[in-house]
Amino acid sequence: MPISRYVHLVLFGFSSTTVVASAASREVDTHSSVVLMSSVERISSSSAPLSLTGIVQSLAEIDSANPTIDGSSSQTLSIFGREDLIASGVRDFLPTECTALIGSDDPLDEIARRAGSTSIVIVNESHSRSRHRGFIERVAMRLRSLGYDTLADETLSNPLSDAPAGSLPPFITQPTLPYFSDADGYYLREASFGRIGRRVKYLGYTLLPYDFIPQAHGMNTLNGEQIIAAREEGEAEALASYLRKHPGGKILIHVGYAHAAEVPQSDGLRLMALRLKEKTGIDPLTISQTTCRGGGLTEHLAVLPSKLPRGMFDLVVDHPTEKFVRGRPAWRINAGDIATTIPPDLQPISGWRIIEARPIGEPATSVPLDRVAIRRDEDVALMLPPGRYQIRAIDVPSPSKTARLGS
Repeated sequence: MPISRYVHLVLFGFSSTTVVASAASREVDTHSSVVLMSSVERISSSSAPLSLTGIVQSLAEIDSANPTIDGSSSQTLSIFGREDLIASGVRDFLPTECTALIGSDDPLDEIARRAGSTSIVIVNESHSRSRHRGFIERVAMRLRSLGYDTLADETLSNPLSDAPAGSLPPFITQPTLPYFSDADGYYLREASFGRIGRRVKYLGYTLLPYDFIPQAHGMNTLNGEQIIAAREEGEAEALASYLRKHPGGKILIHVGYAHAAEVPQSDGLRLMALRLKEKTGIDPLTISQTTCRGGGLTEHLAVLPSKLPRGMFDLVVDHPTEKFVRGRPAWRINAGDIATTIPPDLQPISGWRIIEARPIGEPATSVPLDRVAIRRDEDVALMLPPGRYQIRAIDVPSPSKTARLGS
């Protein structure tokens, strides 16, 4: 069996010898098949966990017949697995003109080589591209054998020190759970982000929240530039404080966009990676996935464009232009997923319906192995590794109902 398939089976809790019966009572070998249980839970959005309420309402406000793509709606559609609807109009998917780094190693090999010379690796993502999260999962796998033992993730909820115990996220209160919960953070409700959680928990990483929201700390009189600076400083200090308490530790930091920049920007802005470097005296390995894109048929290293500050990132990873199979990113098939047909009777009459697939026995609060918003009469598949899954369908209110609920 290919290693990738074996890891999926172990990671997601399936026995390597399990053979199960499908809804039609056929025996199916879950080494190579996806089995959807015939019993489907159908709920309204009002019955969904509270941690999903806001993002479901955001989806409801997007016209399913003619989605308008802006920064907010593109991230919402990405969280619900519909990158195909935004790829033609969102900058993070559009090709750039970058030069390939001639003579360079495979990106993962080069990252592993350089990571051995530092104890801090910082890799960024676009908040709209799930491929970046798949790559970060692979980075985490490579770094674990090099002694990296902590994943600091920008999206993890970072409660204040005096937060009531009942308000703490599950990754803090129930650290042995083998999955992320929807309440653990905003972006990780997207399935590929959720899979990072499953992977790093299985590998034994410690999870570290570090994001800093100035307003939550009483900084209510700052202007826009001051808010940005305060956030970057707060993030860097949280990370530096952790490293001071864990001398000799090695940390992988997952950020969005320019937080990974380790030199001052053209306007003098000093971002998190630079501040962390100054606080610790450790030169981090900084990796950008958002600078270059669409420069070839396979992922490769690229030269940092000359228009950017020299030394902004140590490595630039250029991913191929996104292609889609049945409405879903093709990279997931290459990673071992199987395009799985959603039962036709789950298609909505109108608007959106959210379809979720979880391993048998997992609670509805876990980030599912896949989560996708579908519309009537479109062929959109679930993307799942081999195994058995329970399905849940969430009806999304129409925009008019959402407006009335919020009035």
